[in-house]
Parts: sequence; structure tokens; C-alpha cells
Amino acid sequence: MKQIALLATAALLSGHAFADGDTYIRNGNIYSHQGQYFAGAGVVTGSKFYKGQDHQTAAYLNGGYHGDDFNADLSGINYRFFGNNDSALNFSVFAVANPGIDSDDADILKGMDDRDISADLGINADLHLANGTLSTKFQHDVTGKYKGYQADLTYFHPVSLGFGDLVPFAGVHYASKDYVNYYTGVKASEAVKGRPAYRGDGDFSYHAGYQMVVPVTKHLDVVHSAAYTRLGSEMGDSPLIDSKNQWATSLGVTYSF
Repeated sequence: MKQIALLATAALLSGHAFADGDTYIRNGNIYSHQGQYFAGAGVVTGSKFYKGQDHQTAAYLNGGYHGDDFNADLSGINYRFFGNNDSALNFSVFAVANPGIDSDDADILKGMDDRDISADLGINADLHLANGTLSTKFQHDVTGKYKGYQADLTYFHPVSLGFGDLVPFAGVHYASKDYVNYYTGVKASEAVKGRPAYRGDGDFSYHAGYQMVVPVTKHLDVVHSAAYTRLGSEMGDSPLIDSKNQWATSLGVTYSF
């Protein structure tokens, strides 16, 4: 379901960035209940990324451990090797997976090669400001699938609402031309009527949204998120793409222990 908006920030998923509750920013992610294991489930829906995309709504599952320096869940693994919760600057290394896409996932992809799942290794820097966190990431494909890299700059601003925490965010994402062409390019051999050959260059996209965490009990939280992404022209002008304007929203529950 990640193909709804491939470049949406991971927030659709420290120290100075804590809200009054349990929500904080680590490795450019929105976490809560530090030092605990968790399991979560919910529903995510969004706009079509590819023309004629078959599914726009799906269930999701997540789970893992969010610790002091080490974090692991189904969205990725990261380790903070410099700084602590009281430091203005933290550095982390991380590993994440990129989605695989089958040619039968959307009408426009019929007859094209599948896009295989890939994995990136990257480095992150979190700068904790007075009330928020400026997070930067750089990651590169280490599986030889799309053979490119991505970079991201996002600002998070956790706010306590009394009954829960709200984390608005906004940022910019860069995808190398290899990434752009792997997910939105059309080879000459794949060109058909209504799907001309296409190659793009490296591209910027822009995203904004929020995540809300509302405790129901000591262990159970309701989590809601929404995000909007504006694709750049290199990706957005591809004959495969349904719209440059991409959105996604989710609602779920998380149990921490």
C-alpha cells in the first residue's frame, strides 16, 4: 500500500523535542513509549499513485521495540551512535525497505517489468531546537534494485493537547534519477498506446501532515495520521502517475508493554 505515495515521509509514521506526553522524534520518526515493545494495527487509505491502481485502502500491521538508542519495527531499524536525549544533535544509522510493485497492481502497469523490493542503508541527523526537531536523512540502495539514493529534510513540531500529542511536520524529499526511473520510468520496450516511453531526472517533492497520539489507557493508544505530498514534475509528468497531488491518512491502535 506504500505505493499510494512513495515519497511521503516516514512519519506516516528526543530530549528537547518531547511533547508533554510520551511522543518524541528519533531518527526522523515519530515514536512514543520509549523503552517499550509495541504492537499496532489499523487501516490506511489514500489517493491513487498509478493510473488505474487497484487498491487505495488496506489494513496495516506494525510492531517492535523503541529504545533509548536502538529501534526496530516493521518500517525499519535504526541505531543512534552519537548524542542522547539531552543533546541538541543526534546522529543515527538506519536500514529501510522500499516497496515492490507488481505489474498487475494498476492498469497502466500491465505488461511492464515488476519493481522488486529493495533495501537502503542511510545516515540521519536530528537537530533538536527549542520546540521542535529538524531531521535530515540520506540513504542509498544497497541491493542493486533501483541503484540510486534519496535524501530528506523534515521539521517536526510536537505539541501536547492535554488529552494527547499532535505532531505536525513539513519537509522536502529528493529522489535520484535512478529512483525516479525505477518507479515512474517507461522503457522503450514497454511503450504502448497511452503509455509512451519516459525517462525523468532527479526530483524534489514536498510533504506536510500530522500524526496524533491519544492515550486510552496506560498501554493502549489511538493513532491517527494524515499526509499530503506534492510530486515534482520529473515524477509527476510520468505517463504512469495519476496525479502530482498525493494524500494518505490512517487510523489505528497501538499497544505498548
